[in-house]
Amino acid sequence: MAYRKKKKKLTKKQKQQQTRLALFVAIILFSFSMGLFLGGNDQSRTNFKDKINQFKEDWTMLFKDFSTKKNDDDLIRSKSAYFRILDVGQGSSTLLQSEDGTTILIDSGRYEDKDKKILTYLDRYVGTGGKIDLLIFTHNDSDHIGFGDLILQYYDVQEIWMNGYDSTSKVYERVLDAVEHSQARYVEPRSGETHQIGPFELNVLNPTVELRNNPNDDSIVTKISFADFSGLFSGDASTRVEKDIIEDKSNDLTADLLLMGHHGSKTSTSEEWIKAVQPKISVYSAGKNNRYDHPGKETIDRLKKRSIPIYGTSENGTVTVKVNNDGTFIVETEE
Repeated sequence: MAYRKKKKKLTKKQKQQQTRLALFVAIILFSFSMGLFLGGNDQSRTNFKDKINQFKEDWTMLFKDFSTKKNDDDLIRSKSAYFRILDVGQGSSTLLQSEDGTTILIDSGRYEDKDKKILTYLDRYVGTGGKIDLLIFTHNDSDHIGFGDLILQYYDVQEIWMNGYDSTSKVYERVLDAVEHSQARYVEPRSGETHQIGPFELNVLNPTVELRNNPNDDSIVTKISFADFSGLFSGDASTRVEKDIIEDKSNDLTADLLLMGHHGSKTSTSEEWIKAVQPKISVYSAGKNNRYDHPGKETIDRLKKRSIPIYGTSENGTVTVKVNNDGTFIVETEE
């Protein structure tokens, strides 16, 4: 994993832990000082030491009870989550949110969208200036990183993932400048890694340590799970990458939700990929009447052959999958 040096933000939980630790140390020091004043002989010092040890044990139990209660509260607040494939025209953006407030944004739409739909959605679902725990740019094509610079300026982004493949486009340069000026932690994830972001578990399937030096095939591919539900997101990775991932037998690719690769292009979402993932629903992100003919007829036919329900932003608007922590889910569409 590669990192860029960034000033790391403390989360609210970390700040609370620091405050409690400082208070604990202050009380111990104060108690010790008082013991020096009051302890006139060895016996009194021994008694005082016993009291300090008892005090430490009681304090430790208090912290343990507090932490357990907080974890229980987090579970209660995370009874459901939302996987939203946003309608950003001929581009891609997916917003994941759990009831405890954890937010993950995968890609940020197309830079040519004059309406800046992505910002409208984020204001609605995250709140202006709200927190985004993780922002993943799957790769540096302008229809995946569009308005990424504005998101980093307008919202409280905690962590950023990029694949490490450079680009010379002006859109990429703007995003990279925004990354450098942000306080977010920067990470270049690699296949085989597992990360926990709130109640979401992320398994990284691509890129490999050695990049393929292909802007699409170096896309960050992730399987993201919430409780017993999971979704697979592959950016613009082609069938070649899908094949490599499948051949790595350590990967469990089964997922309930499949976001079709490369906007449903015929060069992604192969027969083998569909068979390995075994999705219950599939979604593509594409604009109406786009010049690329996305989604490809071949891809749609492959999914229909296996009777997998198909949704798309060009036909259905934003597609929202509401997930319960027992793995059940419902699909809602704008249109």
